[in-house]
Formats: sequence, C-alpha cells, structure tokens
Amino acid sequence: MKVLIVEDDPFKLKAIRRVIEPIGDSIEVATSLRGAMIALEGGQFNFVVLDMAIPSHTSDVGAIDTYSQPVGGLDVLLFLASNDRPERVVILTQHPTVEYNRRHVALKELQQMLTDDGVSNVAGAVLFSDKGEWETSLLTTLGAAA
Repeated sequence: MKVLIVEDDPFKLKAIRRVIEPIGDSIEVATSLRGAMIALEGGQFNFVVLDMAIPSHTSDVGAIDTYSQPVGGLDVLLFLASNDRPERVVILTQHPTVEYNRRHVALKELQQMLTDDGVSNVAGAVLFSDKGEWETSLLTTLGAAA
C-alpha cells in the first residue's frame, strides 16, 4: 500500500507514521500544501492521510514565506476530485469541526457534505487526540476502504 501523509505537525506526523508503517509498503510525507501537490503530481497513492489545516509552503530557512491555510486540506480534496484521481482520503485532524463552505461543520458530518458536493473519494474522517482511539479508527478506515 502506497500512502501519502499530509501533515505539518512533527508530533502528529511521528504518531501517524508509527501507526501506518506496519501496513504501508511505501510512505511519502508532505508538510505543506505545495509539497502535497508536488507529491500528487508525481505519482498515485492508494491512500492520502490528510490534515485539513496545512500551511501553503514549508517554513525552512530561506524558503518562501509560509501562509496559514486553515482549510488547505480542501485544496487537496478538490485537486483529487477535479482530476478524477483514484486515491482514497482519510481526513485526520485534531479539530472536532472543519471550516467548509464558510461555516464550521462537525467532523462526523463532513464526509457526507463532501460526497453531496461531488467529492466522493473520502473514506472517512478521524479525530486525532492524545488518547489512542484515533489509531484504531484510522486503521479501521484504511482497512475498510482498501
């Protein structure tokens, strides 16, 4: 299984990798919206584990200024949908609501709203927390969508 993880928080990224590495043959990481677009333009993945709040660019020394993207993950979803890409997406965020269509939507309602709007490749939405429930939910969603 080839997986792209789109996550800019080092703590969350480490935890996600730990959970996915036993089942992922190939794991690629993007820490910005730009990085995600480059990875997706460079190849296909079985799954994308997507944080919804990602910066536009990395904040490395000498890099282009980073712009906050509180809903940058939507750009990834729209790119995949508008290009009829086969990747299945698991949204993984630490926020119980996500801004969508200029309002805050409960994470549990987001998948249906996206599907209603033609974004049908979302396999699930998982709430990341310090508790371990998200790990089981992520693995279940990946397994069910495989």
